[in-house]
Amino acid sequence: MKIAILILPVVLVMLSACNSDPYKNALLTRGSALYASKNYAQAIPLLRESAEAGNPDAQLLLAKCYDFGNGVAANMKEAVKWYTAAAQGGNANAQDNLGTCYATGSGVRKNLAQAFSLYNQAAAQNDASALNNLGLCYLNGEGTTANPTMAAECFRRAAKAGNANGQYNLGRCYFHGLGVTQDHEQSKQWVKKAALQGHKNATAFMEDNGWI
Repeated sequence: MKIAILILPVVLVMLSACNSDPYKNALLTRGSALYASKNYAQAIPLLRESAEAGNPDAQLLLAKCYDFGNGVAANMKEAVKWYTAAAQGGNANAQDNLGTCYATGSGVRKNLAQAFSLYNQAAAQNDASALNNLGLCYLNGEGTTANPTMAAECFRRAAKAGNANGQYNLGRCYFHGLGVTQDHEQSKQWVKKAALQGHKNATAFMEDNGWI
């Protein structure tokens, strides 16, 4: 009995070592580097092998290749397949992108309630893009009951994280008094932040209101 007790921790350590396979990690590292340098054709085989081994980060990048036609013919159904795998693995970026697929009916049947749920999952991980998208759901009553106060709070969190869409949308909330007390000075400050990031709608908004 004492021998069994001593052996068990050793077995667990061995299993842990197997799960952190250096080869699989190297596949993702090399594939991610090639993807970042836009060598998509070379990246895809490495990302695919890593994705098929269950790595959510590789699944996300492979999904993006199919989504945007990077190194492969664009295929939204295939993109949704890999976004789903990565989202189920807890990848916030994948949850946000999959939410947008459901919101727009891209590669999957349109389902606003599912989009809202996915945005919520990613927002819980403080994904700035998902926070902005969640704010739009609350603002427009898409997949949930309209709630301008919640919308403004989501936009605020996205804006503070540096998301240009969140900054622009928070600025619009202040301009129109949606979920916040109307305040054109606050509106100007947030819209300007978005414009400085190259947000075209924010720049147009500033021009329309004589802020430029």
